[in-house]
Amino acid sequence: MRRVRKFRQVSCILLAVGLLITGVTATARGKGDTEDTTALSITAPDSASPGETVSVIITTPDEQEAISAVLYSMLEEPVVRAQAFPLDRDKKSAYRFAAFIPLGTLLESGIYRLEIHCGNTIVTRELRVEHRDFIEETIPLDNKNTAIKSDTSKKRMEQINKLTKILQTVSTDAPIFPGPFVSPVSATRRTSHFGDRRTYRYSNGKTRRDLHFGIDYGIPTGTPVFASGDGRIVMAESRITTGWTVVIEHLPGIYSLYYHLDHLDTAEGEFVRAGTLIGKSGCTGLSTGPHLHWEFRVNGEAVDPDWFAGRVLF
Repeated sequence: MRRVRKFRQVSCILLAVGLLITGVTATARGKGDTEDTTALSITAPDSASPGETVSVIITTPDEQEAISAVLYSMLEEPVVRAQAFPLDRDKKSAYRFAAFIPLGTLLESGIYRLEIHCGNTIVTRELRVEHRDFIEETIPLDNKNTAIKSDTSKKRMEQINKLTKILQTVSTDAPIFPGPFVSPVSATRRTSHFGDRRTYRYSNGKTRRDLHFGIDYGIPTGTPVFASGDGRIVMAESRITTGWTVVIEHLPGIYSLYYHLDHLDTAEGEFVRAGTLIGKSGCTGLSTGPHLHWEFRVNGEAVDPDWFAGRVLF
């Protein structure tokens, strides 16, 4: 069973390092809406697009029991919550924490409010979500793929629930891989993109709308597939929809996924490094041709793998 670390709660001071403001005084709200001034700077950008991930790095002089970030919509409704986790587990002076906010593909453009909760202190700032266009595509399915897509069997539902539970797990003893993340294949030809708005046309003439949560590389069966970053293999098995599947945990709540493999070269529980061979591409599961589906999840939300490629998170 994974252990969850406890951190002693003390008053919070947010120190400088940021993209927007450096060495300035900001207003923080504590209990009872009393105002205090705290020198701060936040690593999160002032704007982002649907499918991207907003990272918030918080430095404190003491250990903290709980730090979190909440994104509020223009209607003042909470959209995303993220629990921060420590980056320097063995450091005894200053302490750094990270919270990652996934922006879903359906998020509307506009000005959002980002709140950072640290002890009794709440620090607020704006985040501008930019408009992003996504590709529309229609995919005809043969009898085999129609049967998979419309399968409501107990086995398939159990597989979906199992994967969902894994992707929603945020464990403080997860690996801490800062990057850079790498592409899982050397090929560059893409047959589908992140966030595509899909219309599946079943073999019986019916249709279904859906979203595509990853990037598809059109490559021959047997092409080597490599881990996008250091991490722990938390799933390595065959599934009805995604065929032979590998899931890697890179940080608390951050996972990369690899679908439709022909066979696996890794096993659940193994620790891999970026660039480690984990399998060969194929055409298993719901697939209209040989390809690799590459995906990233942050706190359960699908995000654009291109945001991670080549990026150092902290």
